[in-house]
Amino acid sequence: MKKFISIILSLALVISIAAIGGVSATEPVSSEILTECGGNCDVCPAIVVPGIGQSNVWLLDDDGEYVLDGDGNRINCFPGYFDIGKIVSKVLLPAILTLVTQKDMGFSNALAEALAGAFYMNSSDFNGKAPDCVEVEKYPYSVAECSDYEKEQIYGNIPLQDYANRVGEDHLYYFAYNSFGNNIDIVDELYAFIQQVKKETGHDKVNIVPISMGGTVANGLLDYYPEVVNDLNKVVYIVPALNGSTIVGDVMTKNITFLDVDYLYNGFLEGLMDEEDARMIEVIARILPDELLVKALDTAVDKLLADVFSKNTNMWALLPKEYYEEASEELLSAPEYAKIKEQTDRYHLAQVNSNKNIQNLVDNGVQVFNIVDYDFPLYNIGDAWNADNADGVIQLSSTAMGVHSALVGETLPADYVQQNTYCDDPAHNHISPDRVVDASTGLLPDTTFYFDGQAHEKTARNDVIIKLATELLATDNITDVYSTPDYPQFNYARDVRGLKNDRLPDAKNALANVEMSAEDKAELEAAIAEAEMVLNRTAGEEGDIEASDARIRAILVKIGVYAPEEEEKPSTIFTNISLFLYDNFGTDGYSELAAAAFCLYLEFVKEILSIIVKVL
Repeated sequence: MKKFISIILSLALVISIAAIGGVSATEPVSSEILTECGGNCDVCPAIVVPGIGQSNVWLLDDDGEYVLDGDGNRINCFPGYFDIGKIVSKVLLPAILTLVTQKDMGFSNALAEALAGAFYMNSSDFNGKAPDCVEVEKYPYSVAECSDYEKEQIYGNIPLQDYANRVGEDHLYYFAYNSFGNNIDIVDELYAFIQQVKKETGHDKVNIVPISMGGTVANGLLDYYPEVVNDLNKVVYIVPALNGSTIVGDVMTKNITFLDVDYLYNGFLEGLMDEEDARMIEVIARILPDELLVKALDTAVDKLLADVFSKNTNMWALLPKEYYEEASEELLSAPEYAKIKEQTDRYHLAQVNSNKNIQNLVDNGVQVFNIVDYDFPLYNIGDAWNADNADGVIQLSSTAMGVHSALVGETLPADYVQQNTYCDDPAHNHISPDRVVDASTGLLPDTTFYFDGQAHEKTARNDVIIKLATELLATDNITDVYSTPDYPQFNYARDVRGLKNDRLPDAKNALANVEMSAEDKAELEAAIAEAEMVLNRTAGEEGDIEASDARIRAILVKIGVYAPEEEEKPSTIFTNISLFLYDNFGTDGYSELAAAAFCLYLEFVKEILSIIVKVL
C-alpha cells in the first residue's frame, strides 16, 4: 500500500502533474548578521531546494482562512483535494445510468469534471499564475529560527540533522515553494533568498542542494541569473530532474499506457500495486464496456491537461526537452496561451542550456556534485517507461546529466568500452561494477555518485546518501569520487529505518532485560554487532541491511521477544478471475461477455465438427 501511495504521488506529478501566499522570501527578515560565526567560519550556509510536494501549500477560502477537512485539519493542496462526497455526488447519477444502459450517459464528462474539481487549487490562469486560494508555508529564516513544528516539517523531508549538529542550524535554510507555482516567480524568489541568506549569515557565498524538482528550479536559476555563479560555493544535486521526467513527457503528449485497453487489463495496474489488488480493480472495471472505459479515462486526461497541466509553468519544467516541440504545439498553440508559452519557451532554453550552465559553474571554481539513483524502472504510466534506466520517477539520463546506461535488468554489451566523453584520464574506470552505467558519458564523471536499485521516493531513507550529502556540505574532505573508499562512485540502495529505529533498539533492550541461554546471548550480541557495523558502513553491500535485519529478527523470535511471523498465503481469487476473463474474453466488459461467450461457443462447436469430419 505504501508503494501505491508513492505511485499516486508520481501520478500526481504526471497527470495533475503562484500568486503565492505567506511570508515572502524576497523580503529579508533582518539586516543583522545572525550567525554565531559572524560569517567567519569555513562552512558556507546551505539552502535546500526541495522536490515536488516537499513544501506545504494550504488551501484558503474566500476570506483567506484555512479550509479544514472533516477531521479539522488544514487541507494540503498537493497533489489535490479529493472530497469523496463531492466526487460521488457529481458522478453517481450518470454512473448509474451508464451502468444500466451500458452507454455513456454523461459519465465521462461528469468524471472529468469531478477530477478537475479536485485539482482546482492547482490550476493556473493564462498568465501562469496560481489562484489566490493557496498559501505556501515558508521558512524565511534559518532552521535555527524555526519552531519545533517547522523543524519537523523540514527534517521530515530531508533529514540533515547531522549536518545541522556539526555546522549549526543557523547555517541551514529550506526554500519552500509551490510545486504547482509559476516557474519564473519561484526562480526569482530563490535568487532573492540567496541574497538574503548571504546578508544575514555574513558569508559571501552559499551552498545549494537542489533535490528532484529542485533541479528544474536550479536550471532556471543558472540561466535567468548567470551572475549567481559569484554567489555559489558548492552545488550538491540529489536526483535532480535536469531534463524532466519521461513520464511527464508521455502524459503531455498523451502517449499513456492505460489508454491502451489491452495493457490496461494486462500489465498497467500490476506495475503500480499488489497484483491481487490490481486484478480486483480489473474485475470491477469490466462493469463498463471497454470502449466506454477508455473514453472515460481519455476524457479525464484531456480535462486535466487543459485545466491544470497545460497552464502550469512549473509542471512544464518537468517536461523533457525532446518532448517540448510536440507538446507545446498541441497544448499551447491557441492565442490565449501566448503568455504561458512565452514563459515555457524561456524555461525550455534554460533546460537546453543546463549542461553548459553547470559546466560554467565548474569553470568558475564552484564545486558541483551529483547524487543519483539507478536501475529502478520508471513507473509504467507512459509508453516510454522502459526506454531508459531510471529511479522509478526520473530517467537516469536526466538526473546524471546525459549519462549513457543499459536498460533496467540489462547490461552494457560485452564488447562495450568506456567512452570517455567527459573524462580523458586513462586511470579512471567509470564503468559500474554491474556493467550498467558508463559514468564517463555524464557531464560530471568525477563528482557524480550512483546508488544501484534505489527508488526515487525513498532516496531520503538511504542514510548513506544523507551522510554523503552532509560530508560534501560540511567539509572539503571529498573533492571527487576517488577521495575516499568510504564513498565509492557506485553504491547500493538501502532503507535503514526498520533496522535502526526498531530492530536494533529492541535487540539491545532484550540483551539487557531478557533471560536467555548463553548460546542465544552470544548470537544476539553478534547480531547487534553486525547491525551496528552495517549501519556504520557507508560503502555498502547489496542486501546487507535486509540480511542484518533478518538475523536480529530471527534471534528475537527465538528468545520470545517477537512472535513468529506467519507466512500469509496471498489470495489469488481476483487474479484467477481476471486472468480467466482476459484469456477467454480479452478486454470485453460484462455486457459484452454474452456475445463473446456465444462466439467462443461457436468456435468450440466448429473445432468439434472439424475433428468429427476428420475421423469420418
